[in-house]
Amino acid sequence: PRARGMGEATVAVSDVAYAAFNNPGHLGNMDQGKIAATYVKPFRLDFTDFYYLGSGIPLSEKWGNLGVAMSHFKVGYQDTTLLTETQLTVAHGFGLYSDFHSRIDFGYALNFYNVDLGTSVDGLDPGSDTVFGFDMGFAMTLHKRTHVGFQVKNVNNPQIGVDEEELRRRVVAGVSYEPYDGVITTFEFDNELGYDVQYQGGVEMYVVQGFALRAGVLTNPNKLTAGFGYSVAGFGFDYGFSTGGGTLESTHQFGLNFAWGGEAQ
Repeated sequence: PRARGMGEATVAVSDVAYAAFNNPGHLGNMDQGKIAATYVKPFRLDFTDFYYLGSGIPLSEKWGNLGVAMSHFKVGYQDTTLLTETQLTVAHGFGLYSDFHSRIDFGYALNFYNVDLGTSVDGLDPGSDTVFGFDMGFAMTLHKRTHVGFQVKNVNNPQIGVDEEELRRRVVAGVSYEPYDGVITTFEFDNELGYDVQYQGGVEMYVVQGFALRAGVLTNPNKLTAGFGYSVAGFGFDYGFSTGGGTLESTHQFGLNFAWGGEAQ
């Protein structure tokens, strides 16, 4: 929901609870652990449900840090499940270089993808399939306030099903800048193989301690986004909104998170 509110721009904005999916490079620089859960009905379609649960877990400066995540997407009608897609991810990130002003972090992720099609009305079971995908990402900080992110998704070109359908292969790169404490601006491009490049950007601004407002835009399809977040004593609530980008309805997304250790963000 935080990323949705900021134009769905994620690769250069650190959020360790989602880093296993969005950019494992951010796991290399963590001063606190974080766990998050979110739920959304994409485009408010009654027959869909999407759940996510993820965490960033600090280990050590020497061994880096760990990210784990799970997502589950379901399509159903009445009491019948037509399709489920599940992704389990284990990620690891560590620092490559750091000095007083700048640092470079690298991360990688192993994804377990499973798709299961429901039984048809005449009793035909299409079955299920499972494949593995590999991601890698970089996160760089320049002079403390400028952050650069880069991610390659499904480097190994995984294919699923009898027809060997290729899963999404993407290259995402972006930059974020913090002109003042409590203000983040970000811009990125998302190039999925076989599709037009998507441009995404957004801003986050803390208006009072613990309460942030967010807004953003993205292209292909063109959408406007907005949202807010509130956190206190390690607990946080986030809401993100995006327009449908055409004939579809808007999407509302909600999430909860809890952070421990280090300094509150």
